[in-house]
Amino acid sequence: MSEIRPDDWRLSGEGAMTDKQRRMLNAVCGDLSEQLQWHGNRLTKDDWRHMVAGTILGWRMMPAIDRGEGASGWIMLGGSSLKLSRSQAAEAITALIQIGDHPDEQRLRARPVRWSDTVLLGMGFNPRDFAEAA
Repeated sequence: MSEIRPDDWRLSGEGAMTDKQRRMLNAVCGDLSEQLQWHGNRLTKDDWRHMVAGTILGWRMMPAIDRGEGASGWIMLGGSSLKLSRSQAAEAITALIQIGDHPDEQRLRARPVRWSDTVLLGMGFNPRDFAEAA
């Protein structure tokens, strides 16, 4: 599998998200899921992807399914990350990196995320520059 570079995911256009953008988005979401809680909630990699896709593509609120227990409240639906355009995928990745680098801007009490080698390469950094001294 080839490395991801900044030019691979910082794309614009209405075409479908590329494979390298999808891989970068998944890597960023994986790092966030392992290291950051969203306002006290531990999100999975899929949860992070759903949250950013809904934020970028827009949310719809509707009544939840009534399972025979009376009023069941409301749910919010967003779009699938697979529906992101190239420009939207770049926006989503950038937003998630910003959250990981500066969690305080989202009122999260957390340290900045320590990005995986895949994400560091995708941001244009050499992972060895971030390795702890042995």
